[in-house]
Amino acid sequence: MFDLKQLFGLAPTPEQKTKECKLKLRKLQRELEQQIRDVERATTKTTREIKLCAKRNDQKSARALAKEIVQARKAIEKLYTSKARASSVERALTRRAATQTSVKTLERSSEVLKAMNALVKVSAVRDQARELSREMTRAGIMEELVEEALADDLEDEDETERAIEDILKEIAGEVVLPDTGVEEKVTREATIAVEPTTTTTTT
Repeated sequence: MFDLKQLFGLAPTPEQKTKECKLKLRKLQRELEQQIRDVERATTKTTREIKLCAKRNDQKSARALAKEIVQARKAIEKLYTSKARASSVERALTRRAATQTSVKTLERSSEVLKAMNALVKVSAVRDQARELSREMTRAGIMEELVEEALADDLEDEDETERAIEDILKEIAGEVVLPDTGVEEKVTREATIAVEPTTTTTTT
């Protein structure tokens, strides 16, 4: 059955739609690169602020700022993952077009579907990836994407606390802000060591 819109040049062909999707993916990658640079600049500024807090022994502010860096580094990691997966989709589209140039109507690609499925799982670009996948499905580039239930990223408090401590040591070094728990333990052990032991004498 003929698509009347395509027959009269009113709608893009699958080849044209593939090219359009690749352009959108490149734009997305540029936007992600800009976001990474923005977060990295903010992290540099926060690092300087932590050093100032360390000099005036402001532990509370330093820890709050260190948590911001933990969150920023996680965000950067997700952005890099998004960029890599968007690049994978673009490469899959390129390979699909290259291997099917002799076919007028390009076949749906399982490789593109797999790459898009991976991209949709990244929360940073989920909405854009969903919209792009709908466009590619309508254009016949790939089968409809069936998403699995996606759990929101849960914050592991213990892991975050360890990361905060690592950042404080990394940035502020020995100037800081001792770990309260460790300090209490050392104080307690030192107290026990100097306390005289009580001996019971027998008569």
